[in-house]
Amino acid sequence: MNPAWQQRKLVEFCKSKSIIVTAFSPLGAVGSSWGTNQVMNNEALKQIAAAHGKTVAQVCLRWIIEQGATAAVKSFNKERLKDNLEIFDWALTDDDHDKIRQIPQRRMMPRDDFIIPHGPFKTPEDLWDE
Repeated sequence: MNPAWQQRKLVEFCKSKSIIVTAFSPLGAVGSSWGTNQVMNNEALKQIAAAHGKTVAQVCLRWIIEQGATAAVKSFNKERLKDNLEIFDWALTDDDHDKIRQIPQRRMMPRDDFIIPHGPFKTPEDLWDE
């Protein structure tokens, strides 16, 4: 879960069942085999970050918290670890949320290998919500 792969239907379903969602790779996992730079290089997120005097990472993490989810982040950089905690003394505006909702969605891990003619997932839409 991240602003570029919001998984709205999944989050809505989990909330209805009192399941807390954890966002893994909430910043896009740049540098990993499944990662993407669509989060950290997103212009809308950069604009929101600049307006608040925050980093794109802080905007993403704040957005996750405001969705009622938790985030599993990883960094070996002490400054980034510190920055990751500086998301609780401010909030995104309604306009920020509107901009984030408009970000084109893209699955980080398509997992086309799970789609088979005689299995439960015959199309990507069967496997993933949009």
